[in-house]
Amino acid sequence: MAPRKARKPQAVDTLANSIYSWISRHNIVNDPYLSGLLEAISNKKDLHIWAELDPNTYLPHPETSAGSSKERLVRIFTVIRNILVFAPVALTWAAVSAATTGFSLYINENGADVVNFLDFWQNGYGVLGSEWRIGNVARLDFLIVVLVIALTLYVSQVGHTVENIKRNAEDAIDSERLALAIEIHAALHDKRKITNVTMNASLAGAISRLVSATGSLEGASREIEKASRKLPRA
Repeated sequence: MAPRKARKPQAVDTLANSIYSWISRHNIVNDPYLSGLLEAISNKKDLHIWAELDPNTYLPHPETSAGSSKERLVRIFTVIRNILVFAPVALTWAAVSAATTGFSLYINENGADVVNFLDFWQNGYGVLGSEWRIGNVARLDFLIVVLVIALTLYVSQVGHTVENIKRNAEDAIDSERLALAIEIHAALHDKRKITNVTMNASLAGAISRLVSATGSLEGASREIEKASRKLPRA
């Protein structure tokens, strides 16, 4: 007894697998259009209703997670950079306050031997701590400014890279979405309720295929006729 041929999967069954794969790949849950369509395919019921809906309109637009870790890092460094922008000003004014207070104490203790304020701010004279002296504060301000510049360059460069990654990922998702919309439309095309429009479209398609087949047959008959003329006569 000859083995039975395996049943060829229907277009809607293949479509269901494509939809499940797309949902899993982009983590789309509880979308009403996809859930309803899958249920209709599973039950083989009301497919003509879903065939009337334009999939390119009702398919969801998945959000990409590409570059999310870099984007998070860019946001963190941006916040740090924005805070550090004001650090030199705050540090300088804190140093000015400490130097002013120290200078007042120095004058009170050494009234006869008064130095100018900048000289006191630079040397401290045993009153002002080294961390508040103008040279150390200026050096620290310089390092902070250099760090702000470096962070600005990093944020700008990596931010541009993240934008490119997200744009490419979104383009890929849009291409997948369009391909799925075309597959849904093709699989459900013959499930639409018969109307004058769909009947005319089906007839037009059938006539077009018939004309094409007729042309192929005419061409083949001409080739056969040419070949038969070249055969030697008995």
